Amino acid sequence: MKFVIALCCAAMLVTCEGASAATPAVQAVDFSTMSCEQFWQRTPASDRGPFLFWLSGYFGHQKNSSVLDPANFTEKTKALSDYCARQPNDNVLSAAGKAFAD
Repeated sequence: MKFVIALCCAAMLVTCEGASAATPAVQAVDFSTMSCEQFWQRTPASDRGPFLFWLSGYFGHQKNSSVLDPANFTEKTKALSDYCARQPNDNVLSAAGKAFAD
């Protein structure tokens, strides 16, 4: 799990490295209240990575898994996208729970 956290932090650092001082701060996100539609339509594709890594780590921790499988991660984020396209009013945390379940 420490590896996943370190990987998420590294991804966030790389993402934030190019940010300028003029870029507005990213607001806190409550996935339990944000709908799928809000997440996919209001979050630019270039900003989704850290959030998707967080969701992956959140559910990995619930399963006591410290494994990050890039191919599996890609499949699960695609499943989340597909689910959200069919259920736009479902909240992201619930949708991710279904998509990231084994």
